[in-house]
Amino acid sequence: MMDIGGFVRKYREIAGLTLPELAAKAEVSKAFLWEIESGKSRRPGVGVLLKIADALGVTIAHLLGRAPQDGSAALIEPEVNEGLRAFINQRKRQGMPLEPEEIRSLSFVQLKGGRPTTPEQWALVYGMLKEMTGGDRT
Repeated sequence: MMDIGGFVRKYREIAGLTLPELAAKAEVSKAFLWEIESGKSRRPGVGVLLKIADALGVTIAHLLGRAPQDGSAALIEPEVNEGLRAFINQRKRQGMPLEPEEIRSLSFVQLKGGRPTTPEQWALVYGMLKEMTGGDRT
């Protein structure tokens, strides 16, 4: 089961933020955020979690890995696997970073044969989705 730090990292990656970017946006130190993500911090306080959740556009329940208790639909957990992470980083290095919404959309992709696992497979999926939605194919 994923801990708080794992969920923070997952939603940070989905948002397309680096650790320093999230730290600045949440107004917490990079070192403290790293400690949270790596599991070295003992239970960050609710105030810090609220700042991080707000900066990521999620709820504290998301960071705890729990569906909201307000009767809304159960949380569908996105996944940023190593191949998708490599594709995201490759696009950044090429000067063509993905938008946070593109990363979020890709994180939910599930194909009949399973999820793409390599950056090349993710590039194909991304290209097909861009073509199907009428977006630029870059």
